Amino acid sequence: MVEIVCGGFTGEHEEMSTVQSLTNHLKHLEEIHRELDEKITRHWEHHDSDDKIRQEKLEKLTLKREIEELKIKIGEMENED
Repeated sequence: MVEIVCGGFTGEHEEMSTVQSLTNHLKHLEEIHRELDEKITRHWEHHDSDDKIRQEKLEKLTLKREIEELKIKIGEMENED
């Protein structure tokens, strides 16, 4: 099962203040994104429910948006140094 951590930069993201911790979190989210992509492909190949695939694609999109926001945040922090 793939667990997805979403929600932008609130809560747990506020606790992560260093570039290294944000980078580690980014790597984790990218791995979850890859796993979700593989899961979607398997479901598509096995002709699973369109509703299931649609929901997984929405989860993947939400995760991708969080990844992109995190990349921006890391870039901003690196430029502050």
